Amino acid sequence: MKTSTPNQHLLALINYIALLPLVYFIPDLIAPFIGANKLLHVAIAVALIVPVISYVVMPVAVKLLSRNNVQ
Repeated sequence: MKTSTPNQHLLALINYIALLPLVYFIPDLIAPFIGANKLLHVAIAVALIVPVISYVVMPVAVKLLSRNNVQ
């Protein structure tokens, strides 16, 4: 059984839409717990955002789009 993967442009759009709120809110949420070290702040924010996108958002999006055959 061949499953078709969604269009790359559609996945890029979903990635963009999912990243917007994460990049906007997560740095502000972790700021009170981290000092003034900008590098540490960025490293922790990215360490939180990347797994959310990789393991939650994109697999769900691919599953939903593949099921609906949207291309």
